[in-house]
Order: sequence, then structure tokens, then C-alpha cells
Amino acid sequence: MMRNRGARRFFTLVAAAAAVALIVVATGARVASQNVGYVGVVRNGGPFDARTIRQVLLPGARLTWIGFWSQTPHQYPAATVSRTYTITGDTAPVTRPGVDVVTVPTKDGVQVGLEATVFLRFVGESNIKVLEQFDTSYGGRKFTGADGHALYPWQGDDGFAAWLDVFFRPVLNYDLRRELGTLQCAELVASCSLVSRGSPLSTGVPLANADAIARRLGKSLEHDMTATIGHPYFRDIRVRISHVTLPKNVQAAVDNAQAQFAGVNSARAALKQARYKAAGNKLIGDSLNHSPALASIEEMKAIPKGSTVIVSPGGKAPPIIASTGSGSSGGSAGASGGSGG
Repeated sequence: MMRNRGARRFFTLVAAAAAVALIVVATGARVASQNVGYVGVVRNGGPFDARTIRQVLLPGARLTWIGFWSQTPHQYPAATVSRTYTITGDTAPVTRPGVDVVTVPTKDGVQVGLEATVFLRFVGESNIKVLEQFDTSYGGRKFTGADGHALYPWQGDDGFAAWLDVFFRPVLNYDLRRELGTLQCAELVASCSLVSRGSPLSTGVPLANADAIARRLGKSLEHDMTATIGHPYFRDIRVRISHVTLPKNVQAAVDNAQAQFAGVNSARAALKQARYKAAGNKLIGDSLNHSPALASIEEMKAIPKGSTVIVSPGGKAPPIIASTGSGSSGGSAGASGGSGG
């Protein structure tokens, strides 16, 4: 049969078609495994397929068949992994994604800068339908982060942070202004009470309570994110406030007030010390006046070291003569004491 020219052509075409089919099948076959801490959304990618979601790879999944020509799994954070979003009061330009510069006014008009970290968990594998909705709504779009790079939200941590910058940051800023706008400066920074209007005792401003403020912020963020985006993509949102920065002029006023209070306290301590010292001197003077012998003893204690002491006996109060060195007359001194023998 192979001697026939037509048969040879037929078998050559069949072999070529089989080789092409083998190459297509070999290069179009897709398998994938899933890293721990991430969940993968696989979409169809064949020439005759719609770009619908084919399957979801759970965190830590072993090597799995994902079909012919399927797209590379879209990597999203797992539900068990906490993501962070940083809030800073530093007004310097931010070039890192996932960082927000926040300065908000308090109820009494003080513009404060906030240093905090927001911890949140993505829906991940906890709700597959909501995860698929997220990939459908945002997985096909690129988002520009603070560093100027446009990434898909499934392209690593920077891509997910770029999505947060676009959708999470506005809700965060709104909630911070709403929550902190109901508080006076002293409720955020206790030292603000030193320069607040009126006496701190008469105003009745409660002291700073960072835990209560953080709890309210976490609840409002979780509620407002769901209401704004339409789906519960985030849960277990927690805010931890590390530092509140005051404006320079307010901080200078606080430092000045603290210095003045320190000066007042020092003066009070010096006054109290002087009173105790005066009372002690009076007590010692009264004791010496009532005891001449004790006065003589105290006089002898006051004589410089190395002096020669001469005490004259007699019925009268003996004089005490003290001379320095070995009896030199130039340094002699006399004093009368109590009765002696």
C-alpha cells in the first residue's frame, strides 16, 4: 500500500495531523497546585470556551487537573489569613500600596493625625459564591496603587493592596471622620485636657479610651464596606490605634502647660521642704535652750578636726578654748558652755 503514491500522501497527512493534535493537547493541558494561605479561582480559557469560572482551588490543594487551556488560577487571600492596612498621620507622599495618610478634625476643631493598623480577613474559601462574585466583579480589572503600578487584585499582595486603595480607603476615611468627629481631642489624647477650653474638671471630658474607639471603628467599617460594595467581602475587621499626632501649635501648648504644672509642683515641694526644715530647726533650738549640757556637747562637735581643746574646771561654767594645729594662738576661739566638773 505504501508503494502507492496517493496512499503515502494520505498517511503523511494523517501523521502530520496527529502530531499537531498531540502538540496542541500537550501544550493545552493544565494542572495546578495551591499555596497555603491563598485560594485559587480557575477560569476557562480554551478557544471555544466562555471565560466562566471552572473551579476553585482550596488553600493547600495538591496538584489538580484544571482542564485544557484554562487560565492560571487567580490568587486571593484565604479566609484564615489576616491582611493589614496601614494608617499613618505622616503627611509625606506615600509610594507604597496599602498605606493611607489620615488627618481628621475632632469635635473641638483639633486636626489630629492618626497612626493605626487595620486587620481584616477576606471572604476566601469561607463563601465560594461570594468569592466567585468578587472575581467576576473585580478580577478582570486592573487597579492603580499608590506606587503608580496597575495590577489585577489577584496579582500578589501589591495587587490586592491596590484594590484596597481604590475601594477600602474611601470607606475608611469616611468612617474615621464620622467617628472621630464626635469626640473631643481629650478623648483621643488625654493631655489635650491641659489646653482645652475651661477647666478640665468642669468640662467633664472623658479620658482617652483607644479600645472603645477601635471597637466602634471596626464595627462601622465592616457594616459600611458591605453596604457600599454590596457583598460581604470582608469580615472580622479590627482597628488598633498606636499613636495620635497633634498639630505643632497644639503640641507646643501642651508641652508648655506640662512644664508650668511641673514648675508649680516643684515650688510646692520646695515650700513643704522649707516648712519641715524650719520646724526641725525650731525643735533643735528649743532642745538646746532647755539643756545647757547638750548645748556644750553640740559646741564641741562643731570644733574643727585637729584642734586642741582646753576645758577649765571649776564651779562656774567652764570656758572651752580651741586652737588649731599644735596649740597655735592665732586660731584660738573661746565659748562658754554648761556646768562641768
